[in-house]
Amino acid sequence: MAYQSIELAQLLAKQEELDKQLADAKARETRVVLLEIVQKMREYNISLNELMGRKTGAKPAVESVAAVAAEPVVKYREPVTGATWSGRGRAPHWIAGKNRDDFLVDQAGSSIGMVQPDLFSGKH
Repeated sequence: MAYQSIELAQLLAKQEELDKQLADAKARETRVVLLEIVQKMREYNISLNELMGRKTGAKPAVESVAAVAAEPVVKYREPVTGATWSGRGRAPHWIAGKNRDDFLVDQAGSSIGMVQPDLFSGKH
């Protein structure tokens, strides 16, 4: 290893400590901002699809009667991301192994049960 003066070693140690403090502060601030975003999405009823620029409820220009009849009805919604599932086919990862009643959607499209992960439980 090359020679380092004591002053240089001390400065490098300070830089390492400041880098750690900076990373910690950024992680805390990111968490606060994420919580604010989720609160606004809930306040204004914004789904993840809308946030990503996907049109919700948009219908194709040409629809057949069979396509409309075969379109599944949303029965379950994941409250954080807004992901939905009709109850048909394989269960998505966000509902697999959990009580499905907690994710039920009423006829108006809002979630009946609200399951919230630790990030959104108010513990921060």
